[in-house]
Amino acid sequence: MEKELDTETRIKEAAKRVFLKYGYEGTKIRQIAQEADVNVALVNYYFRSKEQLFKSIYMESFRAFFGKMILLLNEETPFEVKIWKIVDRYTDLIMENPLMPLFVLSENREEGSLLFKEMHVKEVIHTAYFTKQLKEEIAKGNIREVAPLHVIFSIMGNVVFPFLARPIISYIGDMDEEGFRKFMEERKKIVPEMLMAYLKVR
Repeated sequence: MEKELDTETRIKEAAKRVFLKYGYEGTKIRQIAQEADVNVALVNYYFRSKEQLFKSIYMESFRAFFGKMILLLNEETPFEVKIWKIVDRYTDLIMENPLMPLFVLSENREEGSLLFKEMHVKEVIHTAYFTKQLKEEIAKGNIREVAPLHVIFSIMGNVVFPFLARPIISYIGDMDEEGFRKFMEERKKIVPEMLMAYLKVR
């Protein structure tokens, strides 16, 4: 059983790399099999078709990518602490799964819209504890008036973009793997400070 799980995971990880390189339309099952070092029959045994394999990976990546944010938004922690925590945890999540954001954002798939609806993303954001906290802080005069969506996507953009632009950042900053990790650890402090500097009323 363990061997089967390892094979399935290996096929999924290989498929992510191939889909990212060639896109959905340009990818062949044969390429995925070669990348995973298995035969085509084994890929078909686990996933039946390229469409089924893509959907499986896409849904798994999508849920991890956005599901983590939803959980963090609803944690009952103080507002400023929550911003720091979201940046910290989201950075760690993507650092351990660097293909995740690019894979989720690489193709405009129908599954994305369906999963947004399935996970009730719009309702969750509107009713999130974070949104309630933001409105309370605005009412108290502690922070400027700003739509929750701006804050949420400012956090996501500041965390996700460096991973999407990693080759450029690594080249300009002359960074190896360790250097990039250090850069992202530094951003865990910089990003919340920038956001709070903008939000706080002087």
